[in-house]
Amino acid sequence: LVIAAAHRALVAQPSLRRDCALVVSAGSIRNLHDVMVALALGADAVNPYLLLEYAIATADPDALGNLLEALRKGIEKVMSTLGVHELRGYGRQVSAVGLAPEVARFIGLETFCATDESGLTWDRIAEEGFARASMLRERRDARLEQAFRIWPRAWKSALAVANGEAPYATYAEKLRELETLHPVSLRHLVDFTRPLDEAEGAADTSAGEHAGPFYISSMSFGSQGETAYRAYAEAMARLDLLCINGEGGELPDLIGRYPHNRGQQIASGRFGVSALLANSSNYLEIKIGQGAKPGEGGHLPARKVSKKVALARNAQPGIDLISPSNNHDIYSIEDLAQVVHELKTVNPRARVSVKVPVVPDIGVIAVGIAKAGADIVTLSGYDGGTGAARQHALRRAGLPVEIGVAQAHRALVASGLRDVVEIWCDGGMKSALDVAKMLCLGADRVGFGTLAMVAIGCTICRGCQLDTCHVGIATQLESVAEATDRGVKRFEPREFERAVENLSRFFSALRAELARIAAQLGVGATIDLVGRTDLLAQARGLDRVDLRELLEPVSWTPPGRREVRVLAGAVAAQEAEEERTLRAADRFVATDASGELARLRIAGASVADVASSYREGSVAGNGFASPSST
Repeated sequence: LVIAAAHRALVAQPSLRRDCALVVSAGSIRNLHDVMVALALGADAVNPYLLLEYAIATADPDALGNLLEALRKGIEKVMSTLGVHELRGYGRQVSAVGLAPEVARFIGLETFCATDESGLTWDRIAEEGFARASMLRERRDARLEQAFRIWPRAWKSALAVANGEAPYATYAEKLRELETLHPVSLRHLVDFTRPLDEAEGAADTSAGEHAGPFYISSMSFGSQGETAYRAYAEAMARLDLLCINGEGGELPDLIGRYPHNRGQQIASGRFGVSALLANSSNYLEIKIGQGAKPGEGGHLPARKVSKKVALARNAQPGIDLISPSNNHDIYSIEDLAQVVHELKTVNPRARVSVKVPVVPDIGVIAVGIAKAGADIVTLSGYDGGTGAARQHALRRAGLPVEIGVAQAHRALVASGLRDVVEIWCDGGMKSALDVAKMLCLGADRVGFGTLAMVAIGCTICRGCQLDTCHVGIATQLESVAEATDRGVKRFEPREFERAVENLSRFFSALRAELARIAAQLGVGATIDLVGRTDLLAQARGLDRVDLRELLEPVSWTPPGRREVRVLAGAVAAQEAEEERTLRAADRFVATDASGELARLRIAGASVADVASSYREGSVAGNGFASPSST
């Protein structure tokens, strides 16, 4: 508060802010997040003296140097995720949930789900300040409150359902108890306005061409072991649901096997991307970012890059594979439109999704994505799990998916574009109840990531990046002998058929529960729940957050879905000659040809090599056939 007040006062005077610097010396600055907030609110430098004194007081002579180096690297990484290259370009890149608007206006940041009567008000700030001062004067012991996590307390119940040892109702009741007593997401504060009793009834759960409005979110081969990776795809195909592959290419024998039930991701590293990959699926996802680590790219450690992983990614084994923070061919909506157009050219059957993290102004972003020609806007909330994100990103970056879905739905309806695109979402989803609530907020489909891992045996040990997963899910270790050589004392490799059965059993039960919930809410199909915020009401946390704006009904009637088909000219013969003048307007000529050749190869046709040349004055198209045919 003092930093913001001093900064604003100096800025209010002509040229005064440029003539001086704000240096903050405070014992309350205890971590990287505190440092970044101080810098964002106007500080030019910080002196976290208690943090430094603590490092000096340790017996390790390198402690202070390590601390300063960690803070320096952390500052650089946070700035890079925001596209800022110099500290002087960093400012006010913060927002809050539950901060009273009067306080937010004073500080100069955006706040969500709060009013001047609820949330963190001036009165609560004063009350907490006096309580801390009293504690210090009396020298009472104090401990920081630990973040409450649901999965460590619920994974065994979920696994029991997947193993066929317990009914889904047991898991649902366990979750309901935890979420009611210890709400950690905005949806945990919300109940349905109609009672969900045990009466019989089942609504139609179909969504588009699939049997349910949920899917397995993008997880790549490399981050996941081969058995788990194959099991996700096979189980979803058996259930007629969708499984999206993360950035990392595809195993050769899976190319084209599940076109109806498989999605492929194109992210900043472009690992494994080709015309074959693009034509192996009817769903292509452009990843701009994910909720667990907004603004960051990806990093697959060298120890996880086996020969098979390297083959799928068109890389070399045993080297770090790093995806940049940004897609370096997407810096504007126009750039995004070009990539969307290129993907639809290389695969005319594909529906294209754009995945973005939930951040301030997500409604405007969703409208831009729709105008760029995407078919799906995928919103990723900050509750999303990943074994490859920094602690600062996991705990301090992004916004709740509930805010993103509600804002995107409202903005798209207001712009007249809601019938053009679907809204998909993921981030911390755990149950059929979560799916129903997100549908009511405006989502068309809901993704599960960690839940799928739990269903095949994940124990939430939070060491996915180490390649030592003792249950053989997030590792490239394939046998007990191989694990022993790597020093892993306890290792239980997954069995493919059992993993598929576990996934099929769990998600079948989840779909049945969703059908029952929808029927109890008075609809004949789950698709009729989309946008029905009138079925939701805030039941808890009224003194902390205000969800009235989030739950405000939006007048919208879903029209018939539009089908957009992009037709490409077929390659009429294996050998032909054509002379034609190409201009910049002919954007994807080579991409078009690559896509047609790839489809012929997937269909098993014998395709001869195609040679092309361009005379001076012609261009190959803006994309230069980036999804090549190999």
